[in-house]
Amino acid sequence: MRNFGAIHRIMLGLAVVIFYSCRGIFVPDPIDPQLPKYTEVGNNVAGAFIDDGFWKSVIKYGFLTDDDVPNVTAWPLGDSLRISFGGEDKEGRSNIEFHLEGLRINSFEDLLGLKDKKIQLDGISNSGYYIKGYDQASYSNKGIGQIYFRNVSRSDTISKVIISGTFGFSVNKPGGGIVKISYGRFDYTLSNTWNFHIQ
Repeated sequence: MRNFGAIHRIMLGLAVVIFYSCRGIFVPDPIDPQLPKYTEVGNNVAGAFIDDGFWKSVIKYGFLTDDDVPNVTAWPLGDSLRISFGGEDKEGRSNIEFHLEGLRINSFEDLLGLKDKKIQLDGISNSGYYIKGYDQASYSNKGIGQIYFRNVSRSDTISKVIISGTFGFSVNKPGGGIVKISYGRFDYTLSNTWNFHIQ
């Protein structure tokens, strides 16, 4: 019976360590604390200004739920990559996404080749998206700007990669006008068994 109690405590301790090791760590930017500071350590956060407001992503976990988890999906046959950052703005849930082509991401390890890449979002082969709520119509508004993968490196295991960078783009509003996403930054840990997918 004592062995069962010790094993139970060890398992509980491991669960707590795993739970907290993946949660986002929001370090406020020293110039504007509404945004996370730009880091390259896998803090699992992102942020940007959206016109006169801001958008924020901080990974959170609850019982059988998770929020703001980034997802990266590669389609090797079509040589395309989708990167989706879940988050929220002042009106609620919203995502920032990037649809990119020509990067030759055929496996999880290929993500390391993104380091130091500046990709122009031309609204044709490479686009940024600002998805409010779950509005699928937002995908018709292709954003123009840039995403810069400033750092992509191995984390503590071969199954994890830290991906960090900056972004900014503009998209047309459905009723006219432009939404400007600026001073964007992201710093996530990706896992080949959790939030990276090959289609």
